[in-house]
Amino acid sequence: MKSYTISIADETKATRLLALLSDLSYVIVTEQDQNQGKEQSEKRFSLMNNPLSVENFRLFSREELHER
Repeated sequence: MKSYTISIADETKATRLLALLSDLSYVIVTEQDQNQGKEQSEKRFSLMNNPLSVENFRLFSREELHER
């Protein structure tokens, strides 16, 4: 099963589309609160908010990488 997220700007069009999708037997329509979606993305990228410290970290230039 695949899941898709659709954002619809016009509320009246969204109601019509959801009614159409609900009539299809092979489509399951679930509503997701916008805050819930933000919480899920925050959980996925929590490492970016709290990066790990690394000893002897050094940035290499492109030329240095190709020389080695």
